[in-house]
Amino acid sequence: MSTLQYVIGMVLALVALAALVATPPLIVHSRTTYDHGPTCFWCHPRIPGTRRR
Repeated sequence: MSTLQYVIGMVLALVALAALVATPPLIVHSRTTYDHGPTCFWCHPRIPGTRRR
């Protein structure tokens, strides 16, 4: 196995692990009944460098 294949495999494994860890909190967050409002980072992410209107 080449180094490139190893690095690609590790990246894919880390992405899959991150998806498995992040999915339950995101599902719970999306099923809450109260209104999060504009301060909720998950619903209204503040991306650096973007212009606000």
